[in-house]
Amino acid sequence: MLAKEIEKSGIPVVLVTAMTPLAKQVGTNRIVKAVKIPHPWGDPRASAAKNREIEAKLFEAALDLFQKEVTGPTIAQPI
Repeated sequence: MLAKEIEKSGIPVVLVTAMTPLAKQVGTNRIVKAVKIPHPWGDPRASAAKNREIEAKLFEAALDLFQKEVTGPTIAQPI
């Protein structure tokens, strides 16, 4: 089921992805821009502490978008 269909039923959806154009194309309204396609939640070359910081920023951005009322594609870029 697409995010667009889920949202029509009243359930907000947030997509964390590095492929924001594709997310917009399929009709996702709440998008968090991730780090990279193969590693959306971090950087394998970074330290564990840096990855926790990245994960926290992405998660906080997703929670923030989850709580907002949006009328169209809205992209958060926390990193």
